[in-house]
Amino acid sequence: MSPEVRWTMMTPNELDAAIKRLPLAIVPAGSLEWHGPHMTCGSDYLRGDAICTEVATRLGGGVVLPATWVAAPGFCNWRGTISFTPQLVRQVALELYRELEKCGFRYIFVHLSHAGRMQVDSWQGAAERYASDAGVKILVKPAPQGPFEASMGGGHAGPDEAAELLAADPNAVHLDRFDPEDTLLPKYEGCDPWLYSRGLSHEARRAVTDFMAREHYRWNPELASVVNKDSAEALFDEICGKLADELREWMN
Repeated sequence: MSPEVRWTMMTPNELDAAIKRLPLAIVPAGSLEWHGPHMTCGSDYLRGDAICTEVATRLGGGVVLPATWVAAPGFCNWRGTISFTPQLVRQVALELYRELEKCGFRYIFVHLSHAGRMQVDSWQGAAERYASDAGVKILVKPAPQGPFEASMGGGHAGPDEAAELLAADPNAVHLDRFDPEDTLLPKYEGCDPWLYSRGLSHEARRAVTDFMAREHYRWNPELASVVNKDSAEALFDEICGKLADELREWMN
């Protein structure tokens, strides 16, 4: 029987024992974000939680935190999306690293199921700042090194993300609602790019502005025909296997 890996399901004594067995904290960093008409807004949250839990199970230990949805800017004004300033995400990351070290973890892996430049900079920037003065190793990355044999195509809310979500929670994917001709982005009006890009470089602020200005999103027209239960499970298995292998190598 595999050991419990979810922090939320451990008592303090069980948590201490899990950390002693393998002092690895696994943080699924997701989001609440638009993922088209065929995927729920919690796609990154659900995918990240499922992948991290499976990876910990394959490692035979580690502790998986509840997935976070405090995400740095991306598609800030696309409907269903909640975004926070990079400064806040960076501060959350810094304080989380501190608390995890306090609990006795020596390794912290942040899985960016919601990636993007702002998210990477926030979590990685905090890791570089914190780890330089700490006794922990921190790894921040969105996915294992590809390519993947089971890949069906990338892109935001594309075939691979849809497949990962289908494997994580079939109720969160609605392939019958996918229409490759429906490219118009549903957006909230009156959002100020400056609110989401305070403190960023000029180049980064421009990226936020460009994302928010987009009117259409181009889809992979074959998405609904290539994503199914079998292809989803194959991709999910390959991703989790590679990620577990990378973490073993990193910790050694």
